[in-house]
Formats: sequence, C-alpha cells, structure tokens
Amino acid sequence: MTKQRGTWVRDLHVDVEQRVEPVCSPQLLDPAREELGRGAVDWAIRLGRDVAARAVLNFPEFGSGAPQLATLRLGTESAAIIAMLGIDRGDGETPEITEDAVRAIQDWVHRGIPLHIIWAAMRQGHSWLAEGYMRACVESVPIAEQPDQLQLTSEVLFNFVNRFSAAVGREYGAEHERWIMSTVAARDEVVRSILDGKITDTSDAENILHYTLSHRQHIGVVLWADTVDGASGSALHSSAMALLHAAGAEQTLLVPHGRHSMHGWGNSIRPLIGQGTDFPMLAAGVRAAVGTNHGGVDGFARTHEEAAASKRVTEILPGISEPIVDFPSVHLLTLLAQDKGKATYFVQAELSDLAGDDAQHSELRKTAIAYLRHRRSPLAAAQELFVVRNTVAYRLKRVEDLLGHSLDERTLETWAALVLKESLVCGTSATREELSSRP
Repeated sequence: MTKQRGTWVRDLHVDVEQRVEPVCSPQLLDPAREELGRGAVDWAIRLGRDVAARAVLNFPEFGSGAPQLATLRLGTESAAIIAMLGIDRGDGETPEITEDAVRAIQDWVHRGIPLHIIWAAMRQGHSWLAEGYMRACVESVPIAEQPDQLQLTSEVLFNFVNRFSAAVGREYGAEHERWIMSTVAARDEVVRSILDGKITDTSDAENILHYTLSHRQHIGVVLWADTVDGASGSALHSSAMALLHAAGAEQTLLVPHGRHSMHGWGNSIRPLIGQGTDFPMLAAGVRAAVGTNHGGVDGFARTHEEAAASKRVTEILPGISEPIVDFPSVHLLTLLAQDKGKATYFVQAELSDLAGDDAQHSELRKTAIAYLRHRRSPLAAAQELFVVRNTVAYRLKRVEDLLGHSLDERTLETWAALVLKESLVCGTSATREELSSRP
C-alpha cells in the first residue's frame, strides 16, 4: 500500500446546523477528535448517520425506529471514523472492529437478524462510505494530487471493510453461541415455535416458559422504545407488567426482542380485557400495541399477531401517535395500510382535492368523519365539534365540492379514505372511535 497520507480529511467539516449527535462511545470519539480534529469527526459522524438512514430503507430487517436506527449507527458511525483514521494515516493500521459495533451485533443476534443480511448491508454500506469519501476527496484535494489520494482512499476502505467483515462474522458467531446457550434464548425458541405453529409438546413448552398455554385465555402485547432515551429494559418490563395486570392477567410471560422492544403475554382462566381497558401510564419513551383475548395455544399466537400488526400500522401511519394502540381500534387500518404506497394512492383517488395537507382541509375531513360516524346527522356532528349546525352544513357542502360527489355515494370508501388520510399525516392522530366505528 502507498505510504502517502491523506491528511486532507482533517479539513472536512459540517456547518453547525448540520451536526449530528454521535451514538458511539467516548472511547472511540475522544482519541479520534484528538488526532483528526472535532470538525472532521463531526463530518464522519454525519456520513455514518446518512449511511444508516439509507440502509434501513434497503434492509427493513434492521427496523426503522429511533432506537433501531441508533443501533445501526453504532456500526456505520464507527466505520466512518475508522476509515477516516486510516486515510489520514495512509495505512490500514486501524482497529478491525470497535466495542460499539460489537454492541450492535449483539442486538442483531438477539433480534434474529441473519448474518447474510448484515453482510449484505455492509457491502452496500461500503459503497456508500466510498462514495462519500471519494466525493470529499475530489472537492478538497488539488486536481494534481487527486489520483494518488483517490487510490489511497479506495485501498484503505477496501482493506478496512475486508477486516471488518471478518470480525463481524467472528463476533456474530460468538454471540450467537452464547445466546443459544442462555435461558432467554431457550424461551425465545419455544415462543417462536408456538408462533410458527410448530409446537408439538405443550407441557414441555410450559415447563420451559413457566407459563400455562392450554385451557387459558391469553392477551398479547408488543412494547417498544419510541426514543433512544426510553430504551431501557426496565422501562419496557415495568410498562408490560402494568398493561398485562390492567387487562386482568394472572400469569405473565415477557420475552425481550432485542435491546429496544419486548413481547409479552398474560393469561387467565377468565377472558381478559384489552379493548376498553383503562390503560395505565407507560414509562416515558415507551409505546405499546395490545391484541385481543383468545384461548389456548392458537390464541397465544393469534393475540400476538394482532399486537404485532397494530405496531406495524403505527410505523406505516405516523398519524397514529397514541402511546397505546389496541387491535380493534386499528383492525381495518391493518388491512388498508399494508402497503403505504397503495394506501396513499387510495386516499388520493378517493378524496381528490379534499386530500390537501393544510389545516383547512384537515378541518373539513374531520367534519366529514364526524358526520358519517353519526349516521349523517349534521346536528350530532355539530355537537361533537362544538360548532353550530350551519357551520357543519357549510363545511359538508365544501367537502362534496372537493370530492366531486355526494357523501351519500361511495360512503364506505370515502369514510375509509378520510380516516386513513388522518392517520397518514404526521402530527395528527385518528381517535380510537374514528378507527373502530363505521359510518
């Protein structure tokens, strides 16, 4: 490898408003800042964040929530910094993996993300890292020096990624072996078998889980950290227990799903209550999805599927922002919004000019939803919205003008599109009554 150094990376920087808060530990950041300068490390942190953001779009297995993105950034951010150190020094004498990246690998093992997905994401991430550094080189280095510096950058990145890939494989294998030997993994494997319909010995499964499956009513919950700060296991645990006990659970089963989410079940000899429960307050930064009551082993799987589907719909529809979402409230939306692109097309096709994103159009849509929910009663809609009946009548006329047809036509399609639109818009939230009631 050429002995030339790429000290031009020390001049890289980002504007103050473009700085990104790092996720890596001071053990990596402090020495890098001392060697390269704070501005250069800020640039690498920003590049690592951008690579992670692109990766979650191409590899949804990693998850798109804030905690999951932060975990992915542990790998991409440390890779961007180590690459910068290698270019600056002009050699490959850099760590092949960091403790931050190891933490990310441990999380992915616990969440069941296959190694081939991780390696595929790494290959794609390498190309994005190279793209970022090559572009910076062309913009920062005099033309006469660019061929040598571009070659150096390419060699350093290729060398680092080769060593990093090998280290990831070793760490993944070691953590996977530790994981499968643990009690948590044994319980996780049993739960996966139940959910996949592969359980053959219920009594053996009950002994491993310390949880009764047969002849019991079950309710499932899925909890996740909505922010990086709210990602502690204790917060998820306490919130899950509060939810399950509020539903009337006599026995509980909690299974961590990575560092930032948890699956839970509660059972009783009597039916448990999910919908209509006076839900308890969750720990700060925690959200939850709740299934409905079902009996037996099949019910154990079904209530979990409902809770998981409810969580998925909150990821697709950012307007559903309530801390706790119960399945009956979003059942229809779990069907309508399985494909966000198709859901958006459906909304636009049905609502036409009523689909505008400004406050005036939102007010008109809410009026139409209230009118349809109250069986086309302008008076009942006016009472709900705290306006006079004439205001409702005026708004409904505007609604029909924008729709291009009467609200008496395509009523079900129009109502579904209205509720779906409100759920698609970030910052608004359709109420449980809107989601679960029909016109």
